[in-house]
Amino acid sequence: MRAKTHSTSARERLQGEIFIALLACLITLPAPANAADFKAGGAPRELKGAPGIYEWHYEAIVGASLFDKIGLHRVAKGPNPAASSPVMFYLPGTNMNGEVALDDPRYSLPVYLAEHGVDFWALDYRTHFIPPTTEIKDLAELKNWTNELFASDIDAAAAFVKRATHQDKFFVAGFSRGVEFAYLFAAINPASVGGLVLYDGFFPPPGRALITNSSGDYAEDLGGKHLTFDKREKLMQMVIENPDQPAPIPKYKTARENLDHVVYDAGGPFGGHGGLGNPLGGYSDATVLAKVLIVEDRYWPAVQDGASPFTPKLVDALKESKIPVLAFASTNFNAEWPDMVAAAAHSTGDPEPEVITLKDWGHLDVIAGTKAEHDVFEPTVAFIRQHQK
Repeated sequence: MRAKTHSTSARERLQGEIFIALLACLITLPAPANAADFKAGGAPRELKGAPGIYEWHYEAIVGASLFDKIGLHRVAKGPNPAASSPVMFYLPGTNMNGEVALDDPRYSLPVYLAEHGVDFWALDYRTHFIPPTTEIKDLAELKNWTNELFASDIDAAAAFVKRATHQDKFFVAGFSRGVEFAYLFAAINPASVGGLVLYDGFFPPPGRALITNSSGDYAEDLGGKHLTFDKREKLMQMVIENPDQPAPIPKYKTARENLDHVVYDAGGPFGGHGGLGNPLGGYSDATVLAKVLIVEDRYWPAVQDGASPFTPKLVDALKESKIPVLAFASTNFNAEWPDMVAAAAHSTGDPEPEVITLKDWGHLDVIAGTKAEHDVFEPTVAFIRQHQK
């Protein structure tokens, strides 16, 4: 008797090949952002200008390209932060990141808060991982870096902060565009937010854009036509090394004076009269600003300047959250800016949101100005202590 043989049909072979191919795809696809696996980037470092304060750094891969990473910086009294410390999760502004640019608590929000017992965490967006030498033509990937994608990254980072601190609720803060992300996170995750601290920003209502971009490029370049990115970096380095050395632009006497005018005269959305910063009025110092500006990331996805990520449903969820709010508003942007900041501060349903208007201040002065310690950092600590549970 001959043994039975089993033949495989062409259809069965094709089905098997498809199954194997799909399995391979599933194995090689990057983990979704909400399952991001953060890895420590070495041992924590003690800050030279703030003995006893440590900074930790973590990174996670959230996509297939070299740019698809996010990071976290933790700043706290170390080397073992107290488990009972209040936690703040901070979302930087456009082109900014979570690195500690300043270790002087008079000008550094994270260091000041850490010295006052706050466990401070700040996010590095995907933009932080784009090398500044990258050409815009190689940044087509950024057309998909939407507000919603960044919101997913923020959720992933927040989940890690919860696991690391063993706290399910924390304070969420943001500066500039980071304020929009802070409100968005609160609308999606109201149970996770014990309070919102909002530094000079708001969020556009559904159907509106934060700002309008018309360049047609996928990425916005921090450098401009006159002050290119390389020239910008050189000016910052000169001010940090010796602010009183001759200015690179002959009409200014020193590098300090040069940067003072670059910041004060910054046009576009900043208005050209101290909207970005007001060093001419004494509200910021060039050497401090240079250290803040030199660590900024070069590119930002232009797609995020389109329609607001907020939907009517998210606005309603935010209104029902009753999350306490502390908001700060500079006045040098334009006459309407403080009102927009205040209107957004009432969006959570907090019956008495605290809005502090900072007259004659520029945008950067709010987080790194000469008067920030007393008028911004101290009220932040008081707010945290008031609402800590």
